Amino acid sequence: MFLNTSINKFRIQAFLALILILSTSIPAIGQSQATTYQTDTTVEVMILGTGHFGNPGQDVINIKFPDVLKPKYQKQVGQVLDSLATFNPTKMAVEVRPSYKSKFDSLYKAYLEGSHSLSRNERQQIGFRIGKRFNHSHLYSIDHKGKFPFTKVVKYARQHNPQFVNYFKALRKEIESEDQELYNNATIREILQEKNSPQNLQKQRDFYAQTAAVGADTTWVGAKLVSQWHKRNIKIFGHLAKIAEEGDRIIVLFGSGHAPLLRYFVNSSKRMKLVEPLDYL
Repeated sequence: MFLNTSINKFRIQAFLALILILSTSIPAIGQSQATTYQTDTTVEVMILGTGHFGNPGQDVINIKFPDVLKPKYQKQVGQVLDSLATFNPTKMAVEVRPSYKSKFDSLYKAYLEGSHSLSRNERQQIGFRIGKRFNHSHLYSIDHKGKFPFTKVVKYARQHNPQFVNYFKALRKEIESEDQELYNNATIREILQEKNSPQNLQKQRDFYAQTAAVGADTTWVGAKLVSQWHKRNIKIFGHLAKIAEEGDRIIVLFGSGHAPLLRYFVNSSKRMKLVEPLDYL
């Protein structure tokens, strides 16, 4: 009985001594994390959503962008670049998959050397021209390949969820009408302002939410589709996080459909600060 009491007393003393050692040699977990995050919050990121200048026709809803090679629009692009330049970007990240990086880099090099004429697409009209202005040796290819078979959702909805079909028809009609009128009559600056407006961002978030509900509790066809879209954008953000370094000011130039999710991921990172493109347009 006495032996057990002595052993227990020794164990208690040893335990208290261990607690004392740990408390004096290791900082509090919360304090350590706070210090780390405070010193790491150094990367400013602007998610600049655009229409596709070259009209590749690869989106769910495609609107014909004006010919930006015409002198009228070249002047407007130049004015937008002057505004974006006040952000003083240290890096340009663009919607190009790493598998195309070699070809893309060679085009940019040729442009810097004066042997390549810019095409219509926004990666060159904005990306190349900003890169050259700030003497960037290269642009960063951070896209990731993904599938977005929206026709499967529509096919299912026609049989099981006609309300979604009606919603999408109305949305398509609204976007085609409003955006085509915008593209036909607005300046490049005004188009970019609309693409990055809170109203447009919310409209896209709502589209993903409506789509996710199609086939709920059965095939989950909508949720699967939206999860694929999230997966692609998570990987794009992963590429972005990998290239981000202390003190960077990065412009991320992507189709506006990516903007809601990329903005969310940047906002979620304590290493990054989201910069509003509207402040520079």
